[in-house]
Amino acid sequence: MGMRVTLPFFNPDPGWLFLVAGIALIVCAAVIPEAEKVHSMRNQLQTIRFAEQHNFDRMSACSRFLDDLKAGDQGLVRRLAASQLNLMPRGETALLIATSIDATPSDWIEASVIPPSYDPDPYPDTLLSRWTLGPQRLWVIASGAFCIFLGLIFGPVARIQEKPI
Repeated sequence: MGMRVTLPFFNPDPGWLFLVAGIALIVCAAVIPEAEKVHSMRNQLQTIRFAEQHNFDRMSACSRFLDDLKAGDQGLVRRLAASQLNLMPRGETALLIATSIDATPSDWIEASVIPPSYDPDPYPDTLLSRWTLGPQRLWVIASGAFCIFLGLIFGPVARIQEKPI
């Protein structure tokens, strides 16, 4: 009976390191710019949500103003008469002239609503993101392709098995 020789299923060689590094570089050059776009879109969505909330707050302030006007709120009616018609109730005198004398009721409503502030999160600044987001992106892809080429060149050497005579 002949001697049975078993070969290992996986034989590590230096080619695998180049192959894995090349694939990783190409994947990063493809994925990181798209991840940056997604991050930018999420920031835009958050900005739009804050603007929407501000508009809802303005709408509710306008609604309160109209409700107070329909209910005949004396303070509001006096303020409207004083600012829009330059009328003061009898027996009253103005102590101060307001700087907002030319303000319209819509300006009052706007002043009652505080706009929310949103500071978007910047995309993480890493060396790899600078390489893949900048003009060096093609160089990263070319380096990855070169590493894959080297990995295939330095791949496993075919072993010639001699058959016993």
